[in-house]
Amino acid sequence: MGSKMEEPKLPMRPKGPGAQVDYSLARKAVLRAYHSGRVSRFEICDAHPDLLRAARFCGERTTSPCPVCDYGPVFLVSYLFSDELSKQETGRVWKHGDLAPLMKFREARLYTVEVCTDCSWNHVRSQLWVGRGGRARRVRPGRRATT
Repeated sequence: MGSKMEEPKLPMRPKGPGAQVDYSLARKAVLRAYHSGRVSRFEICDAHPDLLRAARFCGERTTSPCPVCDYGPVFLVSYLFSDELSKQETGRVWKHGDLAPLMKFREARLYTVEVCTDCSWNHVRSQLWVGRGGRARRVRPGRRATT
C-alpha cells in the first residue's frame, strides 16, 4: 500500500540503428475514415508541390494503385534527416535502397512517403533509423562542426 508505482517510460525514439517505425496502422485509420465519409478527399489529398515533384522525378514507382483515387500509381519517396548534416543537406531526397553511405553517420533517419501524383494522396510509410550508433555531437550555435 505504501509503494509508489512508477509511470512506464515510453521510448522517444526507436532504440539503436536499424530500428524501424511502420505507419501502416495510421494509414489504415486515415483510409478507413475517408471511406466511411468522416474525412473528405481534400483533407487527405494535400501533397505539397515539392513532394509531388520529387515523386515524379526521383520517386520509385510501385505496382499498387492509389488507395484513394484507385487510378494513379503510388510512388515512394525517401527523405534523409540527420543532425550531422547542414541545414541545406538535411531533408534531401535519398534513394531508399542505398543505405551503405548512411553508415558514416552516428545517427540518421530515413522517412519513406507514399505519394499519388494524380490525386495528391500522401502518407508516411516508414521511418528507418540508420548509422553506426553512438552519441551525436551537438553543435553550438555560431560554431562549425569539425569532422
